[in-house]
Amino acid sequence: MVLGVHRRMADVLQHVLLTMVIAGFLVCGSGAWYVNMPSHIKALWKSCLVIPCSFDYHWDPPKVPGRVVWYQYARSSYPLVYDAWNNRKVISKFSGKTSLVRHGPRDCSLQISRVDSSLHREKIYPWVDPENVGWKTYRFYDTTVTIQVELTAEPPKIIFYGEMKVGQSVTVQCSVVHTCPTIPPTLKLNIGSEWSKVATELLLDGTARTTLTASLRIQSVQQRVDCSVRHPGGLEATASDSFEAECSFQPLRIVPPSDRMFPEGKVSSVSCSVEFSCPKHLPTLTWNYEGMPATLPVSMVGVGRWRTRSELNFTAAAQDQGRPLTCFARFIGGRRQEESMTIQVKRSILSRDWSYETPGSITGLVGSCAVIPCSFTYTSTRPSGLEVKWYLLQPDAYPQVFPQKQGMAVKYAGRTSLPGSVSQGNCSLYIERLEMSLDQNRLYPWVDKNPITSYHDHNLNDRTSQLRVTEIAQQPQVKMNGVPRVGEEMKVFCSVRHSCPAAPPNLILDAAPLGRTGGRLSETFPREVSHGVWERTLELTWTVREEDVGVVCTVRHPGGQTATTNQRMTAECPFHEIKMSEELEELMEGVAKHVTCSASYTCKKAYLAITWNYSDMQSFGTTLETSGNTFNTTSILTFVPRLEDDGKLLTCTAQFTTGGTFSASSSLRVKKYKQRFVTLDSIDDKSTLLAADVLPKITALPRSCVVIPCSFQMPDHLTTGLRGIWYNREGGCVYHGGQSNVLTHFKGRTKLLGTVGHGNCTLEINDIKPFDNGPFCFRAEAVSGEAKYSFNDSCVFIVMQASPERPRLTATPTHADAGSVINATCSVNHTCPSQPPVLTWSHPTNTAVIGHTWMGQGVWETSSTMTLIPESGDGTKNLSCTATFSKRRVQVAIVQFTVKGSLMFQLRSSMHVTIPASVVVIVLLLAAVIAVCLRRKCKRQTENFSSPPPRPEKRSPVGGRVKWIR
Repeated sequence: MVLGVHRRMADVLQHVLLTMVIAGFLVCGSGAWYVNMPSHIKALWKSCLVIPCSFDYHWDPPKVPGRVVWYQYARSSYPLVYDAWNNRKVISKFSGKTSLVRHGPRDCSLQISRVDSSLHREKIYPWVDPENVGWKTYRFYDTTVTIQVELTAEPPKIIFYGEMKVGQSVTVQCSVVHTCPTIPPTLKLNIGSEWSKVATELLLDGTARTTLTASLRIQSVQQRVDCSVRHPGGLEATASDSFEAECSFQPLRIVPPSDRMFPEGKVSSVSCSVEFSCPKHLPTLTWNYEGMPATLPVSMVGVGRWRTRSELNFTAAAQDQGRPLTCFARFIGGRRQEESMTIQVKRSILSRDWSYETPGSITGLVGSCAVIPCSFTYTSTRPSGLEVKWYLLQPDAYPQVFPQKQGMAVKYAGRTSLPGSVSQGNCSLYIERLEMSLDQNRLYPWVDKNPITSYHDHNLNDRTSQLRVTEIAQQPQVKMNGVPRVGEEMKVFCSVRHSCPAAPPNLILDAAPLGRTGGRLSETFPREVSHGVWERTLELTWTVREEDVGVVCTVRHPGGQTATTNQRMTAECPFHEIKMSEELEELMEGVAKHVTCSASYTCKKAYLAITWNYSDMQSFGTTLETSGNTFNTTSILTFVPRLEDDGKLLTCTAQFTTGGTFSASSSLRVKKYKQRFVTLDSIDDKSTLLAADVLPKITALPRSCVVIPCSFQMPDHLTTGLRGIWYNREGGCVYHGGQSNVLTHFKGRTKLLGTVGHGNCTLEINDIKPFDNGPFCFRAEAVSGEAKYSFNDSCVFIVMQASPERPRLTATPTHADAGSVINATCSVNHTCPSQPPVLTWSHPTNTAVIGHTWMGQGVWETSSTMTLIPESGDGTKNLSCTATFSKRRVQVAIVQFTVKGSLMFQLRSSMHVTIPASVVVIVLLLAAVIAVCLRRKCKRQTENFSSPPPRPEKRSPVGGRVKWIR
């Protein structure tokens, strides 16, 4: 846009300079050279200034015609104002502000940017080719221009063109004169305008005029316009002007329905509106039909344009035919208008004395047929000779569907018929060979003597039946009459709905996927489930087997469409019962008992698992097929009772993989073991009765080992060696020096830990079984000779543990500072010193001290002592100790403590601290003492494993024969 302005400025400037040349030539008369420019020119402070200048000559042409230099007028020197060759010599007040504006070969115009007050009354002049054109050729300093700097901007001028009426548009021009055509000022109007343009023109006096032209839509009677100007330097000025406009009125206008017809009984909208320019003349609109509802909105439709509109909801009656419909307008101030139209009434189809009933829609498949059910009744006597016709709903047209005749809807030709009797009020329509071109068509019947074209279709869309045609067959519905169970009779129904009773679809109920033969197929009577919808159903009855997985139903329609439903099923396996083998009698602590739980069910695929609520005890199970499709799963639990189990329930649970849980329970009665007394009735008369020290009861963990402490006092008269024998209540050898004498159940599992000749008869039983309770007794016999020795109080009863003992953790502080030392000891009791439990910690440590201690009464203690230094991580910490027994049985103990001061500990750890030598010596001495103590303790513990328990006191024989007493 700026480039275009510059080009227009150039054209105008050349015209002005040419005019000035002619005028100057006329004034100056003849001469070889002449320069034309104004003698005085105004400049606006901080804006720019363009001084128009041109030159010409008759002879003595310049050698460099494009070289122009401007000087400040002085009597004895030539101060430079502009010189392209010597920019640095330009005087300071013009330095960097001057440039040539040339639009032709003989143009010498000068532009000064950023005019300031120092240029006021400056007199300057141009010189063309000063190096070659001298003052003798032309005295350039005699033609000068004086600059007059203005400190304020002049206001712009506003002019209006056009007819001054409210609501109409006029043209507004705002213009300002200036001396900077290259960068014209900016003009602004305070009006919203549809269009505007800006133009700048040069005037003959060397100034320029910039004009802003815009359109103004008059909005009110009193209209004010403001125009502001802003010059490049920032100076501004504003002008205002106002005028008074006249008001205008438009004639009334009635807008009837599109066809200018009013359907009988139907609400039609007709509007009356008038436009005006002044809201003070607001009109009131009324109709000659006062009893009907009308709305009267007022809106502003444009700038200075107002409209009042009344919309009448007119319901025409037959007697309104030919009457006028008139709208009246009464304006404030007394002005009046009116407009009328003639009412044309179109009679309604539904105003007749008959009615019909059809469904809202009918859906059919391509290639099949459809029946639209229809019935009609007359409120008066039915005319004779009635004919039923069907039409396709279309706007402003009545294409006929039935009967077949010339001009009917082509796509229904040869497809329609009436399946019912008209005399019985049946107007149903039969459509065969459906195709997609009929989809979404709306059809309606006509049962009248008069033609349909003499009425209008009042609300007829709601009284039509929509024909929906599809290419996709719906899937048949498959339904079972219950839950399929193996061995039980089951019924399945397959049904499909359709719209063609004359040619129903074909149903196939495929029994092959059931994996069996047999079954009975039957078909129910077809029925109409709703208007125009029929249903066909097949029924299959069969006995369910385990391998049955589902049923497939397929439907095939007359048009060739098929659809299949694959009804999957999972046959349930009936559960018969779950029971324990017997009611549990009173149990004795530590004495194992086999408990049997069994469950019977039907079908093999339903795998059954039996679990016990005592999961830490041994059990095993089997599954057997008892008869066809009937199975029995049995689980045998080796139950080791504890005193704390008394009164609790022993429960077995059967869990099916296919879902379902069943349980059986029995109450536990557990009594405490009481010591049994033995008399010597199994020893012959030749046996010598001695005293022995054997614990009457000891505890053992099944699948581990147990050490039974035993000692006796050797007779003083004994000169030969002794052989120790352990035997059970039936007299069978549990331990004997000759393995061939040992019962098979105990072979390889028993050994003596002591020397019988030294009075040590301690017995170890490995891999002890749950039923190895005993009692077991000790006797001895001479290695050579027939001497035999029996012992009083030499029998032991083993009480089995259901699970290993839980380890114990010594009390640790509930709170600990980071960096402090925590000593923790974990210990656990057991009866198997040859296979002691392994203790491990949750915190890795290489300094744990392991100890084994004989606690007496056949019990050993394994302990582990560790040192823990919490380093970081404030908060609650867990310390756990795990005891792992033989056969990977595990027990865990856990303690918690809170760590504080982690940040301070880290700070101390990062500091370099010098430890005194005395402290090092004390620590080494303490470590040596601890090492010696630990070595002595370990030595004692090792001796305890092989040495007998303390010798018993001498006891007197009871005498008599040996006898077991339960």
